[in-house]
Parts: sequence; structure tokens; C-alpha cells
Amino acid sequence: MKQWFCIFACGLSLIPAAAAGLPPAEICSPLHAGGLPAPERVQAMRAPIAAAIATLDNAKIELPSPSLASGNVSYLSITPNFAEQLDKVCVLGYFELERQGEIQAIPLLVEHVEVAQRPHPGDPNQAIASTRIYFRTPRIEEFANAREMRGNWRFWQRHQTVQLKIAAFHYDEGQRGEVYFGRKLALTISNKSSSVLAALLFAAAFYLIAAAVAPAPQLPGWRRACTRLLPWKISGASGQASLSQLQMLVFTLIVATLLFYQWLRTGLLQEISSDLLYLIGISTAGAASTQITTSFKKTLETESYAYAQQLGWFNAPPAGPARRARAREMLMTEQRFDIYKFQMLVFTFVIAAYVIASGADQLGHLQISATLLALMGMSQGAYVGGHATADHLRPLQEQLQGMLSLQQRYQASTDAQIRAALQLRFRQAATQAATLFGSIYGRLLPPEMLELPLEVQAPSAPD
Repeated sequence: MKQWFCIFACGLSLIPAAAAGLPPAEICSPLHAGGLPAPERVQAMRAPIAAAIATLDNAKIELPSPSLASGNVSYLSITPNFAEQLDKVCVLGYFELERQGEIQAIPLLVEHVEVAQRPHPGDPNQAIASTRIYFRTPRIEEFANAREMRGNWRFWQRHQTVQLKIAAFHYDEGQRGEVYFGRKLALTISNKSSSVLAALLFAAAFYLIAAAVAPAPQLPGWRRACTRLLPWKISGASGQASLSQLQMLVFTLIVATLLFYQWLRTGLLQEISSDLLYLIGISTAGAASTQITTSFKKTLETESYAYAQQLGWFNAPPAGPARRARAREMLMTEQRFDIYKFQMLVFTFVIAAYVIASGADQLGHLQISATLLALMGMSQGAYVGGHATADHLRPLQEQLQGMLSLQQRYQASTDAQIRAALQLRFRQAATQAATLFGSIYGRLLPPEMLELPLEVQAPSAPD
């Protein structure tokens, strides 16, 4: 079908007959394409296109989306297919923009024409042929009466409606013959710069929403507002920086912003590829597994739990967001550098850069190699596994057991000096245990809860 390029892409095949000294039948001839300025080419097309539009035809014309992205290649689907020999088709057309009482026109630039098969609306098992005319959608600034919009930051005014007048003719041996169809269509053209600006505002707004609900550090004035905008500050209630949550934040904002941008450009929400869906699923599963693991790791042994409950520690008021998450915590496990977290961070930003560079147009066709997805899955698994094996409860349980032992010795002793020493040691052990307890359970223990409770009996061992 390489003969498509003989389809005389309107601005290439549209030569005014009178100005070029050609008979009217040769208006579609590619031999004289590009010889005259665009206004004169449009003028030469007006009469044959008007005649074609006036001709009764039963062609059904469909657009791929409610809005057309300016500067991009789009297409018209014409059903039923109107020509078997595409090399003998002449497509003419031009766009008109009415603005401030003035109408300006520019020629349609056809890329190529092809025949496409699609399911029959009445019977999905059958296919019907339609003709697709691919063309470049103009930018609004290309119209002479809209050039003042260049640099206009009022992006909500930059989507414009234009009229497309298009026709197709049979063309053979230098003669323009019968009309295949002629139509006048109203098209909405979206502007790229306005869509980019709106998408950036969308991303910024939701990032600020995430930052607003994140725990705020206890800092004065502007430092508090600026610090909470750091991505690693958007973490759990405990203030612990989380790499898995950062990964979800990055992928969610990138994909959502690109989808929003594509919706502004075309009026449709684009599908995302299965590879991208798998990637988002990996990050979501990692974050969920980390939270589940964390909840399991907050379960004390029966005796320690009962003792902390008798001390009233679980009834202490919730701790405020005094703890400040630090970026280095995302790459550390038990105060040591974690190579698995580092690996996951590196590949997270590599894939994020790849998705951004691919652009919104490719979200439905984005391909990520299976090996890279497997590597991301292994990194996520190693991260969750490392988080699961890190035992933060053992030091707390040892402290609680030591406190219980000190209490039992205090209750068994009758010497005043020994009891006073045991009471002091209990307060010191309780202070250390309260720090661990507060970081794990998000509780702020008041000083009176750190004193040795004389009236509390030691919990009995479970049966």
C-alpha cells in the first residue's frame, strides 16, 4: 500500500487551477504541489469541496477522540470504505477558524490513507472495512487571526473549535472524477502548552494535598512549611521515612498526571499498558506488605503485652508528629545501610524517567522488559523481607521483662535502701522502654507512668 503517498496530501496536492494555468480537472495533480502559498491553495479548493459537500452521501465519519491534539497526527474513519484503489484517491480539505468576526483558513495536510478492518457493530464476529485518512492537526497559532494567543497564559481559553471542510474524489489519468464524500465537521483542537500547564498544576495540587496531611515537624514558621514538602516527609504517622511509600507516591503522581494531560488533549482517559499496570501493582503490593508486616511486628509476647497493659501504657495519649523523618532512613535498616533498598530506589527512578520520557501518548503501549519487572519484584521482595526480619520489638520486650523483674524484687524486699535503689533502676529502665514503646505504638508516656507502680501485681504466666 505504499501508493498512499500518491494520495495528494491536501496542502501538497491542492494547486489552484487558475493561478497555475491548469485546467480545473488537474487540481489534484501532485506534479504541481507546493507551488503556491497556502491561502491560494485554499482558494483553489473551495469550489470543488463545496460541490462535494452539497452532494448527498451516506458516509459515516468518526473521530478517534472528542478533542484533537494540536501538532499531532490524527485520523478520520469513513465507513463504508469508499475506494479499493487508494492510489486513485484525491483528498482535499482545509480548516477554518472564526475569531473576532474574522475567518481564516489553512490547508489540510494529509499524511496517508489506509483501509482498516473493525468489528461490525451488529455482529462482533464480522468485520467491516473503513477508510482512514491520517492528517496533521494544526496548531491554533498557525491561523493568522489567532497568533496573538501565542504566549497567552490564560490556558482555559486556548481550546478552540474549528471547521474542517473535507472531500475525497476519484482521480485517474490527470482527471478528477466522481465524489466519494464531502463533509463539513466541527472539531475541537486542544493546545499543548495549556495542557502541559494544567497537568503540572494538577500534579502540584495533589502533591500539596499529600504534604498537608503528612505529619508536620515541630519547626518554626516557614521552615515547617518547607520541610513538610520534602517527599520523604510524606510518611506514616510514626514519622519513619518509607521507601515503599515514596515509590507509590512517584508512580502515582507520574501516571495520574500523564493521564490527566492526555485527557485534556483528547477528551478521553487513555488505557495504560499491562506492563505499567504490573509495575504499579508491584509497588502497591510492596507498600501493603510492609504495612502488614509492621502490624504483625507490633504484637508483643503475651506476658509483655499484659504487663504493658497493666502499666496503662496503651492508654497513654497519642504522640504528636514530633519525630522528623530523614531521607537516609529510606536506605537504612536497623541503622545500617541496606543495599536492597538502594537497589529498589535506583530502579524506581530509572523506570520513572522512562515513563516520563515515553510521554502520555504511549501509556497504552508502554513496554517494560520482563527482566526489569522481575528485578523490581525481587527488590521489592527483598525490601519487604528485610523489613520483616528487622526485630524492633525485642529490645522493648527485654526492657519490659527487666522492669517486671525489678518490680518483683522490689515487692519481695523489705530493706528500705534496696527498695529505693530498685525504684531508681525501675525509673531508668521505664524511661528507655517508654522511648521504644512510643516509637512503635505512637504513644507519649507522661512521667507519672514511668514510676514503679506499687499497687500493680506482676502478670501471671499464661496457661
